[in-house]
Amino acid sequence: MVPDLSKIQTLLVDADLNTRRILRAMLARMGMDKVLDHGTLAEAASSPSTIDLVILDADQADGAAFRWVHAIRHGLTTLNPFVGAIVMTWNPTQQLMIRFASSGADDILVKPYSPKQVQDRLVNLVENRKKFVVTSDYIGPDRRRSPREGQVVQLIDVPNPLRLKCTGEYERVNIHELTAQAAQVIDAEKVVRHGFQVAFLVEFALPGLSLNPPEKRAVDHALRVVGVLEDLERRLPPGDLRVEATHHIRRMEVVAHTLKTRGFLSPDELERLRQDAHALMGLTSRVDDAEKRVQEVMAAVNGYRSRLEQLAMAKAAPAEAAAQPS
Repeated sequence: MVPDLSKIQTLLVDADLNTRRILRAMLARMGMDKVLDHGTLAEAASSPSTIDLVILDADQADGAAFRWVHAIRHGLTTLNPFVGAIVMTWNPTQQLMIRFASSGADDILVKPYSPKQVQDRLVNLVENRKKFVVTSDYIGPDRRRSPREGQVVQLIDVPNPLRLKCTGEYERVNIHELTAQAAQVIDAEKVVRHGFQVAFLVEFALPGLSLNPPEKRAVDHALRVVGVLEDLERRLPPGDLRVEATHHIRRMEVVAHTLKTRGFLSPDELERLRQDAHALMGLTSRVDDAEKRVQEVMAAVNGYRSRLEQLAMAKAAPAEAAAQPS
């Protein structure tokens, strides 16, 4: 039995007017007549916070649609961060699918699609929406087939506006309160993940930063810390934790600025960067044992280095084979 979709408020974004007309007609036949449609993301940016579902074209330059979904999930737009999100594409390339997987969107539609395919996606969002997971750079549905060994990722129940509307529960709950409660859980998990990520990036970068001149990849990874610190600070709860964490954040920002402007760091600055990174992780981690925290970070660093080496070897293999005499 198809749920009653008539109360769902939908935002449709596609540069092609004909595509918007066709999809609006499909949605109308399903009882969904509360549809706002725009040709650009710039026009859609002012959409009301009451939107329950976003359907947008993903074939825009530079992955703009995926960045917008990512911003929605991270609470950087006026929309509910837990809206249903479906992206559309004519060309599901491997690169596009990677962007889809990392954006936080719920589902994808490949054009041309049938009314049944659209309906199936909507029903699945209402009845079988996946719980959310949080990493340092991702918030969205859990798409893991098999988690990495030793990795514990919290599955988070988030309010599903589509389901609430279809079941008639929306009027009986306080959606703003539910959203705020879920956002608090997300923030708490993000703080933990960011604290680990800061230590990970610093430990990965330190050997390369110690070289003269510093290794470019090491500099790039060290400077990525700045964005992580900004989002971490934004999500810190008021109180002693925020005060102590902000102290280390400011010190690390100074060192990062020095690296960006001067191009290298002194041994003392490198050590200070490492100490602040681990102090910050200690404040935000759920692991009390400092030695165990360091072991977890170094295991992640070593695993990452191994994957980078494997990728480099895989890229080099075809060139080496081509250079061999026939």
